[in-house]
Amino acid sequence: MTTLTKANDNWARRAPDERFASVQALHEAALGYKAAARRTRNVPVRQLEAKVSDDGAVVLNGSMVETKLTNWSFGQLAKEADAPAAYLSSLPAKLAADCLNSGFSKSDASRELFYSLDNPTDSAGMRTLRAMTSGRYSRIWNSDITRRLLQLEAEGPWQPAPAAFDGSRGLYLGDRDMFAFMVDNDRRIFEKGPAGGLSRGFFVENSEVGAASFKIMSFLYEFVCGNHRVWGVSEVKEVKIRHVGAANTLAFDGLEAELIRYANSSADETELQIERMRRYKLGKDLDEVIDRVMGLRVSGLGKKAIVDGFKVAEEYADWYGDPKSSWGLAGGLTQVARDMKNADDRVALERASAKVMEVAL
Repeated sequence: MTTLTKANDNWARRAPDERFASVQALHEAALGYKAAARRTRNVPVRQLEAKVSDDGAVVLNGSMVETKLTNWSFGQLAKEADAPAAYLSSLPAKLAADCLNSGFSKSDASRELFYSLDNPTDSAGMRTLRAMTSGRYSRIWNSDITRRLLQLEAEGPWQPAPAAFDGSRGLYLGDRDMFAFMVDNDRRIFEKGPAGGLSRGFFVENSEVGAASFKIMSFLYEFVCGNHRVWGVSEVKEVKIRHVGAANTLAFDGLEAELIRYANSSADETELQIERMRRYKLGKDLDEVIDRVMGLRVSGLGKKAIVDGFKVAEEYADWYGDPKSSWGLAGGLTQVARDMKNADDRVALERASAKVMEVAL
């Protein structure tokens, strides 16, 4: 068991206009980005020219009409000019533009420019550069992914994540990337267990502009907090596809095959594994449990952590079950990890708790 924080990270950092209350609204926004998109292939970087606009911002000009920059595309341009983006951002606009132009003049590369129009129906209108990618880059459109999410929602049993404190449903989209958190709460497995059952969930991530790979992470979980931290997670599986070659086809095949299989899979095997972990005793008392677990020589799992995890599991036996069991102790260790301030220590103990569960399998 572990805790997933990706949904929480998105919940914490996304701007209001990047949050969506339904998959339909998310899909419509993704379609809007695609409708406004334009591409220019094989533009020599030496032909690019940075300048300062009338409102004091760094923009592109040169062989193209004046083009605004996003934070992401500015960072890509800075990398192409071999200059730190954070440093350029701290400079006066004129000096930052000069530094970019100096770097552009030394490049012999060609890049695909991917930009959007402020008004999609006006091809001569103001442009915003969203990305600058190599010729090997294979774009996966967010709208193609959200269309499939709509299909999965319509066919069931998938639905957006439970509402967070502010009503957010785990659906996010911006000019850099997208993130969706979907769950199957209609078919809880192991409902009769002390923990009240487990639900299936998945995250799907993508970027149209080279900021991230396409990813699907599926998992079982106990519950979701009001800030979208996902607790009591097990059976984590991830599919990751880079934006090269036949990425678009691979992504959609992977999304549909993995999630349809996952949604339709029988709960019997999972329930059997959990029951085995609940029944498997690590020892007849705390001392034997300590000796047994210490003998596993699991990194990050010392005697103090075992004792603390055992006591927590004992206190919440109605939730975790017998603290002497593989499942019970792992649950107690996971709860101890939740309160750790240091992220590395927390992750190490969560991984150690997974090893304790595996003993029973």
